[in-house]
Amino acid sequence: KEKIRYILQFFFDKGENASQAAENVNSVYGPDTVIANHAQFWFRRFRSGNFDVK
Repeated sequence: KEKIRYILQFFFDKGENASQAAENVNSVYGPDTVIANHAQFWFRRFRSGNFDVK
């Protein structure tokens, strides 16, 4: 799980949105690895300045 969070942070830093990030993760690691709602949760945290992925 923590690995996926770092990957989501990478896509956040690239300027992608949560849905795009979820699609990219799922295309590499398999369907349903991360759902859009989960990615949106983490993107909200990143936008608020909280980059702790633990």
